[in-house]
Amino acid sequence: MLVTGGLQEENTMSSIHDLPCEMLRSVFENVNSQDVPMLRTVCSMFNSVIKSNYCFLPRVAYLVKIFSENGRIMIANMKSGDLNECTQNLFEFDFKHWREIGIVELEFENIRDCESETVDQAITLVLNEMIKTKQCQLRKLTFTNVELSNKAAAVTQGLLDAALKQCENVTVENSILPISFQPESLNSAKFDHFRWISSTGSSPLPSTQILKKLQNDMKAAVNKRSFLAEMDSVTVEAACDFLEEWLRLPIASFFNLSFHNCDDTWKTRFLMECERRGLTHNYMEFQSRTHTNAHVKVSFSQDARTCCIWPVLDVPARTTGQSVCYARYFRDF
Repeated sequence: MLVTGGLQEENTMSSIHDLPCEMLRSVFENVNSQDVPMLRTVCSMFNSVIKSNYCFLPRVAYLVKIFSENGRIMIANMKSGDLNECTQNLFEFDFKHWREIGIVELEFENIRDCESETVDQAITLVLNEMIKTKQCQLRKLTFTNVELSNKAAAVTQGLLDAALKQCENVTVENSILPISFQPESLNSAKFDHFRWISSTGSSPLPSTQILKKLQNDMKAAVNKRSFLAEMDSVTVEAACDFLEEWLRLPIASFFNLSFHNCDDTWKTRFLMECERRGLTHNYMEFQSRTHTNAHVKVSFSQDARTCCIWPVLDVPARTTGQSVCYARYFRDF
């Protein structure tokens, strides 16, 4: 029996190495991304299967930054959560490395005063290599202090359209980009965090449609989610639509809205629109219609000309005649 058991164990061990490559790949698809590189050292067959199918397996999360330095386009690859980064000329980088990593954040930063042809080639290279290495883990796309000419319009628009299908966070700040947001791409976009600050595109930012997209996602959510939007401007009607929708939703999702260029005229029109819709408030606190201990706070800054709107999920709104006190301890007692 011991001999038989030993033979059975030996047959079982050998059968693992006799599995077809397709079955091994399906097994490796369910392991932790940190374990995949270690599995390559188990045996030559594991190494061969993983090397041939790396693009389909869980990959270690990386942040990739593209920036300019002395007129050259540089690339920095950094493992998520690691402060160390490998920086080199973009056009000298070996993109075979991308087959073994999963890009979760792609950031373009400080790209100005570079030859437009060079920038166009750089973005084209990045987009093509992302497609070639099947990067499907991208969660955040950022443009900060980037100025692109119309020569890069087609490839930049292609990069944006591809990112909208999988990114949860889209940020554009202090940039000039030859891009536009089409209604069809917005409707299918995955983002729930969107920032567009001091930037211009090839067409005006459809801030109303973007806020409406977040509003619809919030309405359709079956669990509590977090939504964030910061934009240079938005219409009073769009802001009131979002506020009114949240006040009647059964699921109190968290959100943080910040709108710039909101002067006294915008504030007056906002309050008039709230009054027209019957959205009553005390001290700019709007009580939820479905949650007793939840309300929305609206705050205006005259100096910064901003309007900020966010919910408070564990404290009811103040009532008429109640003393103005922002400390929750004293509010509760």
